[in-house]
Amino acid sequence: GGRISPYDEVIKKYADKMNWPWLLLASVIYEESNFDPNAVSWTGATGLMQVLPETASKYGVDTVALAEPEHNIMAGASYLEWLYGFWLDELNQDSTEAIPFTLASYNAGLGHVKDARRLAEKYEKDPFKWEANVAEMILRKSKPEYYQDEVVKHGYCRGSEPYNYVKDINAIYEHYRNFSK
Repeated sequence: GGRISPYDEVIKKYADKMNWPWLLLASVIYEESNFDPNAVSWTGATGLMQVLPETASKYGVDTVALAEPEHNIMAGASYLEWLYGFWLDELNQDSTEAIPFTLASYNAGLGHVKDARRLAEKYEKDPFKWEANVAEMILRKSKPEYYQDEVVKHGYCRGSEPYNYVKDINAIYEHYRNFSK
């Protein structure tokens, strides 16, 4: 019926608040939970956007409300919006580059992405560009010689997870964009 999910209207509402394409937010939700509002990860993240209770509480959503799709999307989108704003500031308002940094931060945590930027700078890569620069360094954060480097503040990271997370969401987003034409 031309719908991506049963939550399209809620996704559109919060994507508009973030000033993001709704299909991009839908891609994040698909990657996080396959649109299953009852999904729970081994880390305790729950719902459509796999939000941790501590994160949700920062946006006024308690553990009970987090189980409700709209509250879950609101909390996850609010956190994404905060991350996006952070990266817009850090990357000199480059919205194209801010998106992969935001996605990687949502997946692995802001500290690991900041570490990857510091490593990129140290190894003469561009810390303002994701592809072939910071993305390469996040992959290396699973190797001792990189995660034990003096510029790294947050230690080990399973770098393939945020790296693939960004790639997978971009592929899903492209698919959704082609689907909606």
